Amino acid sequence: MITLYGFGPGLGQPDLSPFVMKVMALLRMSGLPFQVEHGLKAVRGAPFGKLPYIRDGETIIADSRFIRRYLEEARGIDFTGGYDRATLAQGHFVERMLEEGTYFTALHRRWAQPSGWPVLRQAAFGTLPFPLSMIVPPIARRSVVRSLIGQGTGRLPVEKIEALAIADFEALALFLADKPYLLGDRPSASDATVLAFLTAALEPAFPGPMLDALRHHSNLVTYRDRLAPLFLTSDGSLQV
Repeated sequence: MITLYGFGPGLGQPDLSPFVMKVMALLRMSGLPFQVEHGLKAVRGAPFGKLPYIRDGETIIADSRFIRRYLEEARGIDFTGGYDRATLAQGHFVERMLEEGTYFTALHRRWAQPSGWPVLRQAAFGTLPFPLSMIVPPIARRSVVRSLIGQGTGRLPVEKIEALAIADFEALALFLADKPYLLGDRPSASDATVLAFLTAALEPAFPGPMLDALRHHSNLVTYRDRLAPLFLTSDGSLQV
């Protein structure tokens, strides 16, 4: 059985990371049985110091993109949904927008902004014993904030960061339109990414202009509500 290593559930979501939820959705789409492990042990064993990663027998694969490739090549899973290459390329563009753009605005909302950090700290580190609960959170926060500054998002005023996220949500809503899935009438790997990131972004524990703008796009909310019970559970079971 495949084991998925993640950060762990929190804030009513199966994992605090959209990338872990993305892999959960891919595994659910694949139909392969899997289990989930999380906690400090998972973090310490992470290749490249990153989560998620999976273990399939003696094989360990890190990074959600390479996990997908492994499932396709080693396990023979077809995530294309039967779409042609040009259509799949559009899904690729959407995924890259979310993973390399929108993600950093959400990261800033949770880790850097004074109103978001206490919520994230409790959700991510609330079960740590003393004295780790006093040591680990500020160290982790400083590391994330430094990475946001290096990436560039952390150098911007909050209102400009929010504007970037709002523009991404509008573009996603326009592209999805009234389609049942991102690319058409059948699911593909791109839906795993979109579903995971919408689930994270719609978390009500982080209110503000970004959440308000996202809720304004009813097709995105409906998409999340409809697909989450199908593809976003952490126990590996299949729902019919």
